[in-house]
Amino acid sequence: MTTAPHAVSAATPLSTQLSREHWSRIAVWLLRLPLLVPFILMAPELLAAIRGEPDSVAHLSASTADVLGTSAFLLFVLMLAVTPVHTMTGWRWHIVLRRDYGIAMFAVAATDLTLAATTTGDTFPGGVLSRVGGHSFLVVGTLATLLLVPLVITANGAAQRRLGGWWKSLHRLTYVIWGLVLLHLFLLFGFATIFVEATLVSIPLAVLRLPAVRRWWTSSRRLDVRFGMRAAAAALLLATFAAGFAPLVQELAVKGSAAFIQQPLGD
Repeated sequence: MTTAPHAVSAATPLSTQLSREHWSRIAVWLLRLPLLVPFILMAPELLAAIRGEPDSVAHLSASTADVLGTSAFLLFVLMLAVTPVHTMTGWRWHIVLRRDYGIAMFAVAATDLTLAATTTGDTFPGGVLSRVGGHSFLVVGTLATLLLVPLVITANGAAQRRLGGWWKSLHRLTYVIWGLVLLHLFLLFGFATIFVEATLVSIPLAVLRLPAVRRWWTSSRRLDVRFGMRAAAAALLLATFAAGFAPLVQELAVKGSAAFIQQPLGD
């Protein structure tokens, strides 16, 4: 009576584990697809500019902040969400996405900065330095992008082993960048629109990083207690996150589709 269940349980975990690993790999690759979105949306305008087509530079100037700026922030948010998801669920299969989203965010932000420096002369007269640092919000945004460089360079196992404990200290720059991004949006928009949405998105991501909250949630999950409290808290946090995230995605969809057909709404 007691041996049969043990025989089944000994065989089941291996097949279950293999199945989970298979679906986890598929899920990771599907969740990597958003990394391509900003470049796909901007590709027609970039190709038109390379070919020297009329109004192509003006189109890039109008689109870069709306499409690449919003995309960079959304990728940053997705990167920041990886750790809270682990705290709430205990999942680890998605941890690799933290690095992927971070590198993609830098690639998009660097492209945005490069295009801003070369195509926005109509909006920010002057030389390159004026276009990336002629206003306070430009200085803050440029600084946030530059601070990503050491994080991207060291976003690998070899750097982690070489730096040892210093690796975590260095990557705490993420929180400085987070603050700079919010400051950049505040200086650009004030207490309205995207800044409010960015703040709403940031609140649950910040709350779940508080040591006391993280310890409480992790211990409750491992002991399988306080399920009702955790469910209510999760619903509130997810609702707050969605209230900010959904409008940002909608903004990207509208401005990105306009850029894709080379009729940017900023024209």
